[in-house]
Formats: sequence, structure tokens, C-alpha cells
Amino acid sequence: MTIAELGTAPATDSVMLELEKYGLVQYALELTAYGVTIVPPEKMRSAPGFVDRLKSAILRACERRNDLEIGDPDTCTMRFSTLNQRIWNLLKEDEVFVEAATNPCTLAMARWLLGSSCVLSSTNWIIKPRNRAPLNLHSDAHGIPPGGGHIAHTANLSWLCTDYTGTDDGPTVFVPGSHRYGRATLPHERDLATTPFKTISLNAKAGSMAIWHGGTWHGAMPREEIGLRVTLVLNYMRRHMRPIHEWTADDFSPEIRAKYPEIERILPPRFYPWEDENEHPERGEALIRTGTDPFE
Repeated sequence: MTIAELGTAPATDSVMLELEKYGLVQYALELTAYGVTIVPPEKMRSAPGFVDRLKSAILRACERRNDLEIGDPDTCTMRFSTLNQRIWNLLKEDEVFVEAATNPCTLAMARWLLGSSCVLSSTNWIIKPRNRAPLNLHSDAHGIPPGGGHIAHTANLSWLCTDYTGTDDGPTVFVPGSHRYGRATLPHERDLATTPFKTISLNAKAGSMAIWHGGTWHGAMPREEIGLRVTLVLNYMRRHMRPIHEWTADDFSPEIRAKYPEIERILPPRFYPWEDENEHPERGEALIRTGTDPFE
């Protein structure tokens, strides 16, 4: 018997059936247990050439926004601070970013953590060159106080556009299970060299997706390798959270909306003011229903 096929809990059923459809149950289980998981390229169902197109679009955006010429990304020696300026709000920059945000496996995993009504809060790149500065352990659940509930309020879903190969690559590191602590790191816990917590490193092939609960503690090791590691970061949130970017359907052409129908569903909606100033008060129903079921 498959409970999801019985139709007794529609919101939960739809999320579970999507995970089963795309072969993602193992990764959803890891996400629940450890607060982090890595979905490999063969499970992500991206179109041929997608990762190369995504990487190229990120590098073009970086060059265009910052008046740079990166050249060969495998030999580039620019500084981190130079490459990571004006990194936000990519969704309208290139169709491939919409493709990345509406990938069915991406949405299935986001909805497992954040409910079927979750919205896309932000898009940004991380381009990491040789960089000897570590990034301290931290949580992405900013503004959620201790005791904020067992559910995830936000989640990071990152497309890896280059291989994360090992220690010299300056990998992202995680404290497995830290999402259950329900708080941010304290000062004596943040330094990777002295933290009392065990960490694991993110090692995966280009085309993989790294996913973590917004409350999972993570940081990054220094990078020793020459060349650029390129990542697209998608941040999804529950509807009650304040999004970083407030796109609307009118920001995208009818052709894009028809090609990627999920885009309208994941755009942050207006909820208040209620009827007087809200052109689409019916969109608030999804937010109201989340008070009944965390999978709504």
C-alpha cells in the first residue's frame, strides 16, 4: 500500500508523489535527517547542455554587470571580491535562470522542505577563485529566533556548475543535524578551526544540486586551486517570509510564462493589504491554508 495514493492528505500526497516520481525519496530522507543532501546530475533531469549554459550565463552576467573580462575561467586569477559584486536578482537576466528555478526535481525538493506553496525568494551567483579566507559556520535562517518551530522556513538549493572536487577546492562544509538545534551559531562555534562540531565537505560533480535546510550550519574552506568554481544559488521560502526579490508575472514575457508554467506559482505573492489594494486577493488562500498543514 502506498499511502500517498489514497488521497487522504492532498497536500502531503502531492509532495510525496513528486518525490517518488523523480526518484528523490532517498535525498528527502537525508535532508530530514541531516539537514543537507546532494542530488547527483543523473537525478536532476536537466536538459542536455543545461549546466554549460547556466555557467556561461553566470559568467556573462558577472562580466556585463561589473565591466569585466574574465577570459578562461579555468585559469582566471581575479579576486573573490571582484567577481562577487552585483550578484543578485538574476531571474530576468537569462531564460536559463528560469529553467533552473523551475526544474521539476528542484521544486519537488523545495516543496518537501517548505510546502507546496513555497516561493522563490532570491537568485544569486557565487564565483569562487583561489581564495585563502575561510567562511565561518552560520545559518541562513536569518530573523528566525530560537524556538521558531521544527519546520524549515527557508532553504538553499544550489546548482553546481563546476565540479566540487576536494579539500583544495575550498568546499562548502556542513554540520549534519544542526538544523535541529533551531538557532544560529554562537561565537565560540563559528570558527572552522576551533568549532567543537564535526563537519562534512560538499564534494560533487557539476550538474548536481546541493540542498540544505535554512537552519543547517554551514561555511566554506579556503580554496587553493587556480580557476573558478561557479554556483547558482536559489533561495526558496515559505509564503509567510519576506522575500529578497519581489518579481511579478508581468516581469516575464507570455512566451516564458507558457514555456515554464511553474514560474507564476513560485513568484512571491502580495497578501496584505487585503482587498482594497490587492489585485489578486485569491492568491492569499495558499498562505491561509499553510496554517493547517506544513506541506500546504
